[in-house]
Amino acid sequence: MTVTKAELRRFVEDNRHATRLTSNLQAPQNPLRGPAFLRTYKRQFDRMQDFIREAAAVRHQLQVVVNATGQILANASFRALLQAHDLATLPSILTQGSPTGGPNSRSEDQQASLCTAEPQLAGGVCLEALDLLNDFGAPLKIFPLLREVVPSRQVEIVRLMLALDRVQFRVARVLIALTPRSQLTDPFARRKQYEGISPTRLADMQTDLAKVSHEYLSAASTHGATVLNLIAVTGYIDKLLNNPALVRFMARNFAGHLEVYQELLDFRESGFQKRAPIAEQSAWI
Repeated sequence: MTVTKAELRRFVEDNRHATRLTSNLQAPQNPLRGPAFLRTYKRQFDRMQDFIREAAAVRHQLQVVVNATGQILANASFRALLQAHDLATLPSILTQGSPTGGPNSRSEDQQASLCTAEPQLAGGVCLEALDLLNDFGAPLKIFPLLREVVPSRQVEIVRLMLALDRVQFRVARVLIALTPRSQLTDPFARRKQYEGISPTRLADMQTDLAKVSHEYLSAASTHGATVLNLIAVTGYIDKLLNNPALVRFMARNFAGHLEVYQELLDFRESGFQKRAPIAEQSAWI
């Protein structure tokens, strides 16, 4: 069931537990030490990079198959064979030509804009961020941290934590510590220093994190639909390659395309069905 902004605001204002999240709750003062900061940063940075590579491989594999199928379907004899062997009904992605997307997927820019036009706050926390966390157990001490950044950054940080399946205080602290000044609630606030991390290195980490976060959320916004499309296409190609007449026809006329289809099945065996990030899973219709 979708919760409206008005309902969420009433929940926050009326529920005594929710009120604690957004009123006078203070962030813990104990600092995150430099080594722990670096470990947390590297762990999440590497996870995002790994996922970006995996998502790119899935997207590329699907695009190659879509392109190859479009070329073969231009052959009337091949279409007649498909019809004769009850394989004329293809997964729609093979005829649409786009390897990603779906009616329920939203771009990163669309999702990020949810809290930029007219941000609605409850105790300094964006309602959209609270809505995203509605079904997840978030540590209370995350909320005063979120108040340190502007609403759009709050939403981005929550989306990153949900996608990484790491709704944790330590992760939130790193993401906020590496937030550009322009996205801080108080751009002139004194930034925390971390033992063993020079200001120059911290600035480089901030730049690198911004870049990989953008790529990660962009990949995550379509990965679920792409994987489901690839599963449907793989199932269809499996049937096609189990048909001797179609395999003989392709071997004579489209040997290169036959290799593309076989590579797809090999790709399936390599385990492409990675779990899509929690916050970005979308249905394929």
